[in-house]
Formats: sequence, C-alpha cells, structure tokens
Amino acid sequence: MWRKRLSLLVLLLGAVASANSDGEEIYRTVEKDGRVVFSDQPTGKAEPVRVGRTNSMQAPAAAGKPAEGAPAGETGPVYASVEITSPADGGTVTNPSGNILVQFTLAPPLREGDSTRLLIDGMPGGLPAEGGLLAPTNSRGEHHLEVQVLDAAGTVLATSAPVHVTVFRNPIRDKPGRPPRNN
Repeated sequence: MWRKRLSLLVLLLGAVASANSDGEEIYRTVEKDGRVVFSDQPTGKAEPVRVGRTNSMQAPAAAGKPAEGAPAGETGPVYASVEITSPADGGTVTNPSGNILVQFTLAPPLREGDSTRLLIDGMPGGLPAEGGLLAPTNSRGEHHLEVQVLDAAGTVLATSAPVHVTVFRNPIRDKPGRPPRNN
C-alpha cells in the first residue's frame, strides 16, 4: 500500500514540476490523516512549493535527414546507394579456407557515427574488416548477402540489393592428391 502511495506521490511531484515550469504556483497541504496533497489552489494551511527548473532536451534529428554537404532544404535518403561488388551475384565460392570478404561501395562515403553491418540470409552476421565485411563460411549451400548502413541509434538508413552466392566445398576425398574412394 505504501508503494502505491509513493508512486502516486512521485507522479504528483512530476505534475508539480511540469506545472511549475510554466510559472504557476504550487501548494502543498498535509491533511489530518497524514495524506499530502499538491494543488495549484491555496487552501487554509497550504505552503508554497519551490520546484527547480525541469530538465529538457530537443528530440534527435530524424534518420532521413540530408547528407552533409547536401543543398539546404533538400530532403531524402542520406545514402544514395549501397552496392555489393564482391562476391558477384549468382557466383560460387569454392572451398573457402576462411571467411569470405564481402566488398561494397557506398555513396556518399560513410558519415561519422554511422556503421555498416552484413546480413547473411536476413540475419546480422559477419565481422568488420579492412576493405569490407567478413562473412563466415561454416555453412554450405545457397546464401543471400545484404549490407546495411545504420545510424548511431541503430536505425537502418540504407540496404543493398541482395547478392545470392553458393558456398561449395569439395568432399575431402575429392581434394587433389588424394586417391578416390571406392564405394
């Protein structure tokens, strides 16, 4: 029960602070049963409440704002294009010995505070690397890759067209220098 009263008191103090920020007077009265009441109307034994200035801040800018250097008043996407350049769409990666380097172009260049991420079959994955993003090759078969550009809040600003690749691994028995198996 006391938590309910405490919650109510906190809400009332918030309302008091909000109202007081507009220049209105707030009054506090303690009733016979000990209940504290806040009001904008003075009553018999009401005491004025002094509330400090409330904190406020401006909302962050919208994600679709023009890129730096864009003409004033022009709105639209921040990034004009994101395109995967390697591996090629429809290509096959044979016997990868590690991660596949996914290279891409971005126009305009990546802004400070923004980042890129790799989607592998629609799920975030991969690691940043010099020259692109690394896609793990632990799974054979067909996969689609996409590159996304995100702002500091994690909002997706742009996404590349998907690139479909096939990861192919020869069975160990078919590696050069090994004799074929007789089944």
